[in-house]
Amino acid sequence: MIIKLALLLFLPDLISSNRIDYFYDFYIRPSETIIPKVSGVRAIIYETWYSSLLVFSGNIDATTFASNMMIISNYSVALSSTSTYPDDRSYYGMINSKEGNYLQNSNLAIVFGGLSSEGVLGDVWQYYIEKDFWKKIDFYLPEPVYDFAYATYYDDYNNETNIVILGGIDNSNRFVNNSYWCILESKACPNFTNYQSCTENGLASAQLVLNYPTLYLFSGFSYTVHGFIVNFDGLCISDYENKNTWVRVELINKFKNYTHGGSCTYKNNIYFFFGSLKDYKGIKYNDKIYKLDLSDLESGWSEIDFKCPENFVCARDSFGIACDSNTATIIGGKTSFGSTNSRLTINMDNFEVTDFKKEAVSPSPRAFSTLTKSSSKLILFGGKNRDFIFDDIWELDMMGEDQLGTWSLLSILGSSPGPRFRHAAATQGIFTIFVGGQTYENRIISEIWLLNTLSNTWTQLIPSESSDYQIPALTGTCAMLDLPKLYFIGGMSYSGVSFDLWEYDLSTNKLSLLRKKSSLDVGTFGHACQLIKKDGKVIFYTLYGFVNTLNDIYYGIRQFDITDTKNIKVNVTRESPKSMQCRGNFGYTYNGRYIIIIGGEIFPDMTFRDIWFINIEEEDNYEELMLISLDSGSVLLLDKPLSGSSVIAFSDYIITFSGFYDGGFSAKSDISASIYYIPTLRFGICNFGFYLKDEKCELCLEGTYCSNTTGSCNKCNKCPAGTTHNVQAASHISQCVPCPKGKYYNINSTVCLECPKNYLCPVGSQEPLDPSVRIKEQQSQPLNFIKPSAGYSLIFIASAFSATIIIYLILFCSSLLIRVVFSAYDFFRPNHIIPRNEKSFEEDFSKISFVGGFFTGLIIIVIAFNFAYLIIQYKLENENEIRSLVPLSSLIQEQEYNNNSLTLHIYMYSYRGNCKQNSEINSDFFNFSHSRIIDENISEYSVLCTHSVNVSFNTLFTFDSYIELSFTGYTSDIALIIEGESGNPNEKSSFTQVLESKDGDVLIGVEPSIFSISLIPAYYNYKGYFGDPLEKLGFRLGAVGSPTSGSEKSIENIYLNTGFKIRAQFILSEFGITTYRFQEIDPISFILSLLATAPGLISLTKFLLVAYEKIYYKIKNISTKQDISIKEQYNKIKNGEENNAPETNTMVNTKA
Repeated sequence: MIIKLALLLFLPDLISSNRIDYFYDFYIRPSETIIPKVSGVRAIIYETWYSSLLVFSGNIDATTFASNMMIISNYSVALSSTSTYPDDRSYYGMINSKEGNYLQNSNLAIVFGGLSSEGVLGDVWQYYIEKDFWKKIDFYLPEPVYDFAYATYYDDYNNETNIVILGGIDNSNRFVNNSYWCILESKACPNFTNYQSCTENGLASAQLVLNYPTLYLFSGFSYTVHGFIVNFDGLCISDYENKNTWVRVELINKFKNYTHGGSCTYKNNIYFFFGSLKDYKGIKYNDKIYKLDLSDLESGWSEIDFKCPENFVCARDSFGIACDSNTATIIGGKTSFGSTNSRLTINMDNFEVTDFKKEAVSPSPRAFSTLTKSSSKLILFGGKNRDFIFDDIWELDMMGEDQLGTWSLLSILGSSPGPRFRHAAATQGIFTIFVGGQTYENRIISEIWLLNTLSNTWTQLIPSESSDYQIPALTGTCAMLDLPKLYFIGGMSYSGVSFDLWEYDLSTNKLSLLRKKSSLDVGTFGHACQLIKKDGKVIFYTLYGFVNTLNDIYYGIRQFDITDTKNIKVNVTRESPKSMQCRGNFGYTYNGRYIIIIGGEIFPDMTFRDIWFINIEEEDNYEELMLISLDSGSVLLLDKPLSGSSVIAFSDYIITFSGFYDGGFSAKSDISASIYYIPTLRFGICNFGFYLKDEKCELCLEGTYCSNTTGSCNKCNKCPAGTTHNVQAASHISQCVPCPKGKYYNINSTVCLECPKNYLCPVGSQEPLDPSVRIKEQQSQPLNFIKPSAGYSLIFIASAFSATIIIYLILFCSSLLIRVVFSAYDFFRPNHIIPRNEKSFEEDFSKISFVGGFFTGLIIIVIAFNFAYLIIQYKLENENEIRSLVPLSSLIQEQEYNNNSLTLHIYMYSYRGNCKQNSEINSDFFNFSHSRIIDENISEYSVLCTHSVNVSFNTLFTFDSYIELSFTGYTSDIALIIEGESGNPNEKSSFTQVLESKDGDVLIGVEPSIFSISLIPAYYNYKGYFGDPLEKLGFRLGAVGSPTSGSEKSIENIYLNTGFKIRAQFILSEFGITTYRFQEIDPISFILSLLATAPGLISLTKFLLVAYEKIYYKIKNISTKQDISIKEQYNKIKNGEENNAPETNTMVNTKA
């Protein structure tokens, strides 16, 4: 059925609350129903203005049973809401009956016998179909039995229900040989004729068909005493009216030995459907149909030309079958894949399948669960059904092959939340958060859980130690998510109904109480809420809800402006609805413009089936709208009342799942098994993840998203550069995940490609990078002082000296003038060796010696080069330095460290964010200012993000101090360079450290990455040639160990955080460095020592001169005045003594 919907705006005087009670002739039917997978069931048809199929209990597996009666129609599956009902069972009997007369009667379903978890049963129950209650009949079968054959006949004349029960298995696991004819109204079950004379053995799983007045018995099995299966392939007949003995009919084509099948009679034929064959080889399921022509029994069984629907499993046994005129409806049973919930209706005129529903994996019906959206998938979690509370999580894929979606049970990694209902859920993109709830023994839960649907993981959120609060125990609270902030308000606690407003910061794990309930506030639980960001404001609304455990209702709508969380403004925008009857336990959702309310209840009066669209954003334009049918003009209502249902807006539909039919007034309330897909395109709104195009909702494709909260998107937004996703209908930027490490974003195909070899691709890359963009670790410090050596200076002086000597020799030898000049100024005139008979140079001043002139020139050259050499040596080697570590306390006593400054540089080649945005800086000690921010292009789409900060401080800190930079994006690398004056003139002290994230994660989150910096105060003192001191202060900078990574997150979790921090932790050393540089010899002393070298050189040259002349004259045999032999000296002295001897003793005085 195609439902055309339109928007109808009712004026206040056109509709009033009592119109809700009006019966409309046009309902919104469920699009899907949920049936449990059961086997060992029986089924009957109940005819009203439409047909319903009744199925009781049945095996879900070998030890688990479904409960109570299911009433299945094409539109819904309902469960009996009675608290008293028969024990769960399988392989029982169930028939139609009635109570009363032709003027007034009640339609009944009679359930009897069967196998339960307590054993084999023999009780009999009647179910009043219209009134939905059970009554146990004070009557038991003659013996407890299950898997028996039975046939029924209702005697309208006597108002009697007749049942023939045959065979089966009793509580001693024996095959029953007896058959009984039971009249329920008489509460009597006399023995029927003995069938064993025909079958030879007691039978189980046989088929007993009444084609009045004849009973037909076929199929079934038994075991021999040796444990062999004996299948019955014959046919036995008996006259029902006369209770004749059973007669075996010989058949040409015998039965095929299938058991646990089902049969119907139509047009004097018996049709046997499906079943299974058991033997020593195992079990074989049958998908065939066989016919027995009752007008030609001897011919036996023939196979019908029947084709099972494509991709449908017909082969099954232990199913329920209901025969109605020319149709046979088959539901459930066992297949080779296990129990099934598929069903089909077969037309016995042509054996075509007129209707079928494939086996569906689906969640159990429940109330107070949550339904949220993650791209094209819906997530169902928790809820309760009678006494059972769920902790399973289901996914409904709306883009699967089935146009109504495909359910699958999720297996989530990690520890998971326990069973709960009435919990709150909020979602954005891939993140869904669940708050509080209730569990067994009415325990209220104080937990917050986060589900990441991309990584398929659960995370329990626990407030950090710095948080002032722990998570409160709340049920029926309402949650809103504005990443990375979670807000929840109100709810029921152990101390009563609350209206506290809480904020949980996912980036810091800090829980804050933003606003405590005041004495003027009305606390509520089970209310609706919606956060809307518009015009720079953050506003949320709360609607209705219960004010106490008596389910009294709050009628108002409240507005909270939390733009400034320190100044929250609260306003009651409406005291009550305009036209809608206020209610509680309603399902609600938000489609971008309207809050949609479906169903609900007023305790204890009624449960609603209406649908309302409420525009709450503008107080002056407040609207309450309903749906009408374009065909009939009637207000559209659900086919049945609902409360406690789960509702979500998806595309241009409102999807409603399960809930209470009769209101949540009782723990045993009837639970809906229906899913409604309600189209709302006439509103012109496409929900998140879709955009409006040509009056149709088109989904956002891979690499795009739409998160417009004020109506439909006109187009989908592209994911930020370097990020993408492969899902459809993405509704939030958090679904745009960066390309992982080792891949880069291809803008043309919007996918991540492998990084080329020898290239660099950090997280979120738009292109491969050359590895040279990496900053390398290094350091620069003043070098230790080393005295320079003469080195090449000596070579140069020696070369110059040699050249000068050679030139001098050439000039002296070749130039008479040079010889005369140097000889005229002979330094060694008194020292020459004089030949005998020649005058000395003192005696004859006109006399010159070329040898003396030569040595005079030579000594001048030697002295000059000697002075030059000594001056160079003085210049190079006279300076010295003493460097030492001293206790810091003694250093700072003598020096004042003020006006200190350092420069901090941060380089990041993988920064993702706005590089030119100033980083937030804070420090516990230092003064700071940005000096520059540069985003230098390192490739076509990539930049090297550089932030430089000037750091100053006037005194030395006593304890470790820090400076912390906060960035709004994330990165995979950090290179930190710290530099400053070293103390030594014109020399810097600096070092570089590099930190890269590990395992493909990124640096983002509250914990800072720490670079520990050692700060060693330095003092420099320099004394020049004349003792004038030069003093400078500075610091020697170094690293204390390797940098420590701060918060690292996987790429899909980056949106749970807002930026990252870099902390430069300065550690002041306990020692300082002193450097004293000085001249070892002052210039005056040097000059004196320099001049002192000249006499020695002259004396040396004089010695050489004398030696030369002596050798020369010796070789020439020229006698010199100095060459006086001992004999001559002796004679000379002796002659002198004789000539001058006194008469008395005298002293001899000689002169050498």
